[in-house]
Amino acid sequence: MSEDAMVDQAEMALAQEPSAPAPESAGDGKRTRFLSQEERKRATELLMAGHNVSSIAKVLDRSIPTVSRVKKEVLKGKSWNEKRTKKRKSKFDNPDTIARVTEAWNNADGELTYDKIAQILGCSTSTAWAFVKSQGWRRPNSKKAKKSQTVASTT
Repeated sequence: MSEDAMVDQAEMALAQEPSAPAPESAGDGKRTRFLSQEERKRATELLMAGHNVSSIAKVLDRSIPTVSRVKKEVLKGKSWNEKRTKKRKSKFDNPDTIARVTEAWNNADGELTYDKIAQILGCSTSTAWAFVKSQGWRRPNSKKAKKSQTVASTT
């Protein structure tokens, strides 16, 4: 069967499915590199129907490697309904990074700012703030600490 015939057959299979919107209507110009849940479902159904990856890629208007990723997941027994297969890595999970920042925190004597922590982590200031918060650290000279000390001394 020729490539065009496979594409036509896959398009016909999609056209028979009443809930499937046309590939053109799937995007309003804002499309991520990841397949939507509906696209994963359609790709899985077409794979199960025996269509090849390149014809599915043409029907979905996606790249072949993107559809190949879905095929690989299906062959591993993963469901099309799962959100993501790989967990995003975090700098917070790296014990070496935590050790470096902890050492700087202990040696800083109140001189360590979020900007300096961000430089150590190689990230933004907001990420550094989130890192400090996740560690449960409190700055010794923070305004909240002073405020609670003054309240305690006046009572």
